[in-house]
Amino acid sequence: MGFTPAEKPRIAIAMDGTLAAIHEPTRITIVDLPGCGAFAEVGIDPEAGSCEVAWVGAPPRLAVLSRYAAHSTVHLLDPHGPRTIAEIRLEAPMKLMASVGAHALAVGALGAAVLTAGDNTLTPYQFPARSVPVAAGAAAGQFVVALAGAIEEWDPQSRMPKRRLKLPRPAVLTSLGGSDRVVWMTSQQDPTRLDVFPLVNRGQPKFHELPEPIAQVASHPRSDLLACVGADHGRLYIVDLDGRSTIRTIGPERIDHVDACGLVLGRMVGVLAAQARRPLALIQLDGREHEVSVAMPQTLPLPREHEADPVAKPSSSVYEPDNTAVTLQSHLAAALQSVPAATPPPPAPEKPSLFRTSPAAVAPTSVRAAAPKPAAPTVTLTERFASWRDRMRLAQPRSVDPTSLAPVDTRPPWRDELATWARGVITGAIDRGSILAHPSLEQIVQSFELSPHLYTGVALLYGAHLAGEHGVAPIDLARVLNRNWDEALGAGELASSMVAVFRDSRIRPVTTGVLVGQPGFVALLAACIVVAPDDQPLGVVAEATLPAAGGAILAAHPHADPLELVVEARARGAVPMLRATASVVERLPTNVTAIFVIEDEALADQLELPRL
Repeated sequence: MGFTPAEKPRIAIAMDGTLAAIHEPTRITIVDLPGCGAFAEVGIDPEAGSCEVAWVGAPPRLAVLSRYAAHSTVHLLDPHGPRTIAEIRLEAPMKLMASVGAHALAVGALGAAVLTAGDNTLTPYQFPARSVPVAAGAAAGQFVVALAGAIEEWDPQSRMPKRRLKLPRPAVLTSLGGSDRVVWMTSQQDPTRLDVFPLVNRGQPKFHELPEPIAQVASHPRSDLLACVGADHGRLYIVDLDGRSTIRTIGPERIDHVDACGLVLGRMVGVLAAQARRPLALIQLDGREHEVSVAMPQTLPLPREHEADPVAKPSSSVYEPDNTAVTLQSHLAAALQSVPAATPPPPAPEKPSLFRTSPAAVAPTSVRAAAPKPAAPTVTLTERFASWRDRMRLAQPRSVDPTSLAPVDTRPPWRDELATWARGVITGAIDRGSILAHPSLEQIVQSFELSPHLYTGVALLYGAHLAGEHGVAPIDLARVLNRNWDEALGAGELASSMVAVFRDSRIRPVTTGVLVGQPGFVALLAACIVVAPDDQPLGVVAEATLPAAGGAILAAHPHADPLELVVEARARGAVPMLRATASVVERLPTNVTAIFVIEDEALADQLELPRL
């Protein structure tokens, strides 16, 4: 007999269909599938306000998020033990909403984060959506998130949107998901209805109406099959989004009111149903009702009328970008496998080719022996090269129209203009003049919430730095700030924000490292570790780490002040990278987001921080 939950449970099924996590208020029990036998149990912190679980990675790992009043903790567990692989702290109360592949999406009141699982790490990255998602799910290899008036597909690796679907009417979404062919959703306005957005138009129904409100929807990102639990009577409904079968009601054995369910897709296709104080029930579904989105069916129904169009589009209320044209070649190929072979037509004369197939690699097309074909002339290596050279010569343009060339921008770049202007101010050639606004400098002013009139002062400091000056004199800074001597003498916003360093009657900007990558939002949400030799420059380490970190990295110069490095990284929209020594760790705040470079593998393990 399978495991019996003592209280009302929730269910999370691993992507490969081999494991399930039965989540009760005080414990998480891990069972194997299809046997439903419990083999591991994880306790839940009683001080946590709530807890969510999600399966990530391959082999499956269990991510457990515990939410507290002011923060959250996430544990990555190996279910066979169980044992903790990694642990991180998020500085906000958050909730696990979805998982796909090695990624999980955590959402809080002020933002969202993508948690990426490695072999022995769990790394948080910022999820830079325009607003906080109200619901989220998985479709194929993407996240689908519900924002104001739209559903967006997001790539969990690049953390960038891939597709945007406009909602036909205003709605508050309660759940959503999909596959590579459809996106589905439920809303508060229509609690009994499943709305479907076709990404690949196969004539699917645009909605499904259930006889009672929907309490839970269980799905798989590679399947068009859904399992729904009714809110009123606890019935279990099977919905085929492809429309090949009608909605079915299933009565699991020894369960009269389903509390939770999960869709199993692996060695078998089925639904795992659970009820408090009743053994788990695994119902195997009829294979005719299921089709994995990455595999084609062996037999196909006759195509519907509009399926003959190889580039069928979704409904007009859904926006779909390019590269969504669909062809029926694979469908026809599968259907033609069952058609008896007709008498083959006479073979077409073989065209000469530079690349030839060995006769042993060609399968026979009929039982009867075919008449021998005349041997094709052998093409030597010299002839191949001559043929390629002739094609390349013919492909070369004979002449170029000078008027068709794009004009060359001869204007000096903004850094040249900035350095020239700063030199003019320092030498007294100009009093203030006008300086061109640039996003890089505006970002510094906005990042530190400086008064807008300080933009000219920030421009002078960085222009002097580009011109090779070791800072500017207070009188020069006062001149460009309309004789604001408080700022020039270190009694204003420039000093209190630590954007500028006041030392030895000179004022200079914070310049502590080498910037690698594209400045913008900081993707990392917590401190991380990189193991690298001490003799390897941090700029080289930053280049190698950038694909995993994302955004931009400010690699510290030797002997750079760690506090100034953190300040400059914040000003430039980057994450600081520095070597983790005892003096550095003592000076930095405990919750700083930075990349620490350590040479010793054992010391890196002792710090228990995520690795990049």
